[in-house]
Amino acid sequence: MLFDGSATELVRLLAVPVRPQNPPETASATPTQTRNGCCATKDMDGMKEHPNRKADTEVMTSSSQCHKRAKTQDGHNRADTDHSMINHSVTDSLVIDRPVTFSTLPPEVHRLIFTHIECIDDVFRLGLANRYLWSIGREHMHDYYMSFLGRWANEHIVCVGEDVKPGDYPPGLFSAQELDLLRQKTSDIPYDWDVDWDDVAFPNVPFTLHHFTFPSISTQEEDVSLFGKSLALAGLFHDLDISKDPAYDYIRSEMLVKQETYFPQDQQWILRNLTTKQFVRSEAIALKPECIHGPDISVLGFGEVVMSRICWSTSSFTSMSDTVDISRGTWAGLD
Repeated sequence: MLFDGSATELVRLLAVPVRPQNPPETASATPTQTRNGCCATKDMDGMKEHPNRKADTEVMTSSSQCHKRAKTQDGHNRADTDHSMINHSVTDSLVIDRPVTFSTLPPEVHRLIFTHIECIDDVFRLGLANRYLWSIGREHMHDYYMSFLGRWANEHIVCVGEDVKPGDYPPGLFSAQELDLLRQKTSDIPYDWDVDWDDVAFPNVPFTLHHFTFPSISTQEEDVSLFGKSLALAGLFHDLDISKDPAYDYIRSEMLVKQETYFPQDQQWILRNLTTKQFVRSEAIALKPECIHGPDISVLGFGEVVMSRICWSTSSFTSMSDTVDISRGTWAGLD
């Protein structure tokens, strides 16, 4: 198990993803500037005007006309205006006449709307409306893909053996109250749960830590390929008429992500155990510097280090030469 690839999967589950930086043009532009420059999708990138997006431009033009009308009716640009003398009938009419549309809502409301979108493909559809909305949609896209990474970070983890005895739990994994409940718990789940035993009755046996590995008790972590997910999503839009939209061509390259997108290869990574206050540097365990690819290290990496310290079993028998009592891992049950 230590070198069969299982340990490598731990990196995806334990490494905390890093959010990619936004492109300079998005990070430096204010919401108003970005919105004005892209609502008609006719800008320096040579995007052709899209007939379905004229409404946004018209809204912005209408807003500017209201602003001009307010200055004209006031008649004087005085800094010492007596607010008690303001013509409220004029200001009220301006508020009523100004159209309140999706485009004129404040950025905070736009972000709130994105948070209520459940389907990631709908996030892309709204983000395709203009570049300003894509700057928000991009953030939610990264949130979606980052949610598949680092799921076990700061969690208590154990690699439990089959021969663990009832009541044998790593120190600190459960509270005293939880241990009392587990000691009273029994299970009739057969040892070989890969076989269909529906027609066979089994006696209850004391519950052990190994029972937590059964599918009927615990959920299995999904094996996720970020590139596969993003490629499938891009393919969905490609099969629709939306693939002909110039805006789709603009964001398609950003839609395709992979694990390395959130695990920078040019930064140093460390493995840390917060309980024991132990730290492991990548350069200290890598066989060669060229084996280091961010948190992923070829041959011997962070995953193998973690696996060698979280094993837990009552039996000390192992299929390899063991000089450190690997079956009683010093990190088992710790975060």
